[in-house]
Amino acid sequence: MSARPPRRILLIHFGQLGDAVLALPAARALQAHFAQSALTVLAARGPHAVFQMAGFAPVVPVDRAGWKRAPVRALWGVPLLLARLRLGRYDLSVDLHSYKETNWLAFLAGIPKRVAMLRPTRSVARLINVPPPPDDPYGRLLDRYCRVLEPLGIEVSDRVPRLPLPKSAGFRPARPTLGLCPGAGHPGRRWPAERFAALARHAIERWQAGVAVFAGPEEDAALLAPLRAVPGVEMVRGLSLAELTAALAACRLVVSNPTGPSHLAAAAGATLLTLGEIPAFDPVPQRPGQVTALRARGTVAALPLEEVVAAAAALWHG
Repeated sequence: MSARPPRRILLIHFGQLGDAVLALPAARALQAHFAQSALTVLAARGPHAVFQMAGFAPVVPVDRAGWKRAPVRALWGVPLLLARLRLGRYDLSVDLHSYKETNWLAFLAGIPKRVAMLRPTRSVARLINVPPPPDDPYGRLLDRYCRVLEPLGIEVSDRVPRLPLPKSAGFRPARPTLGLCPGAGHPGRRWPAERFAALARHAIERWQAGVAVFAGPEEDAALLAPLRAVPGVEMVRGLSLAELTAALAACRLVVSNPTGPSHLAAAAGATLLTLGEIPAFDPVPQRPGQVTALRARGTVAALPLEEVVAAAAALWHG
């Protein structure tokens, strides 16, 4: 990199919700290092709200998932996005998550200096002209993001994702509450809903707890039916990402599948029990004992109810 700082920087992140939370330390370090530069975030629609919550602006959402579902939409969406990027006249692009299509976007947008994660099968190495050290696909994702910044002379010292809470929230529990997040984008990452329901029943009967189930639009009636059948369970839907983060922070304990809400809960400071998480993708705690990860022996469904109840009870009463 030359001594002259870039005037305009494009930060690219097309990862999912939890990935966006883990990218925050690197994003903040980039912003602080080039404090006099104009920084724009280009992120996948949905997870883009994480960067907005964290105070980044402008944030440009891209409906990558929608384009994959309906490729005909990409026929006009991609050229419009590319034209917008070329008009931005960016001097530097930083592609944290690095897909082939994002490498090509930065190149075709005419950005002269392009740094991106060098993923063995996901990146186009010849398009990355400010290459970082080789990626470790088995390393902690947060550290992999931070490594992308090394050729820019940036060392990320604070590696804890944090999200500010909104002043108003859509959910305010009247008593100590157990928050449950039973959904996951992939069925293989879901602890059985029947066991979530058994945990809810145990918490209501034994701990006199309130129980709130946080469900997104992807959680269908069949998944939620066992939880709806438990008397006293409150179903919470329709929250914005900021409202969901505040609601999770308001719970005494959150129990979640290894998915986006678990990272939101950790970044908001909630006490969290996450089920079956791969260590490299664990939510990052802000304080000792805040995050407990139960490892499944095989699939998440292999976690026995008794083990989860015991871990949740220790955190609830502790």
